[in-house]
Amino acid sequence: MATIELLQQIGLNKYEAEAYYALLARGPLTGYEVGKYSQVPGSRSYEILERLTEKGLALVQPGDPPRYSAQEPRAVFERFRASMETTLTGLATSLASLARVDRMGEFWITRGQQNILAQISSMIASAQETLDLKLPAHVDVAGQLVQARARGCRIFRATTQEPDGDMVLLVRDSREALVGTLTPAESCQAVTSSNVALLDALHGYFLYQQSPVRAPSEVSARSSQPHTVDWMDWEARKQRHLRSASNGNRVA
Repeated sequence: MATIELLQQIGLNKYEAEAYYALLARGPLTGYEVGKYSQVPGSRSYEILERLTEKGLALVQPGDPPRYSAQEPRAVFERFRASMETTLTGLATSLASLARVDRMGEFWITRGQQNILAQISSMIASAQETLDLKLPAHVDVAGQLVQARARGCRIFRATTQEPDGDMVLLVRDSREALVGTLTPAESCQAVTSSNVALLDALHGYFLYQQSPVRAPSEVSARSSQPHTVDWMDWEARKQRHLRSASNGNRVA
């Protein structure tokens, strides 16, 4: 991301970001010079520079015309960081007092690769007991898994094989599941839910991945619903059949 866009991410508008960058890149400038060396309209350059001064991002040297100099970036960003942390702390405290809505059993969709990866990171960070996951090899969560393991989580990561190399599966503490894909990046989707049937199905899948020879009745033993047991028996038989067919068609 370009520097101007990054400056906008911390709260500056486009013209403020352009003017601040020009001051940093070229040193003290007049309003005319800021308009000349940036995309800030000349008619608004002094207005924008005065706004930077009010925000503590620029210093002014009186004169005719006045000249402006950028504040040292490190000091500026430390102030922004402190202000943002204070805001986030206050917001977290305020939102924590709100009553939680019971979403057990419902299905919620997250769209877009970056949002799905953020959801995966959040679920890993909140895990306290177990994590079962299947992620593409390029998704780097090694550091987060080390932290989860240090919290006492039991972790199982299934291997990824084509053609489902972009598939993501995750079960946190046997209470919350995420199922989806990571491509195409802009329109991919993932479902998050605490639905019992979905949790049972994924539990059976990961159990089978750990012990492919396990009997179907063991794979589905966790389910408390007869229809889910039948489904898991069928799924286990299908997986064995696919593996057998794949081995039989293998070319040496």
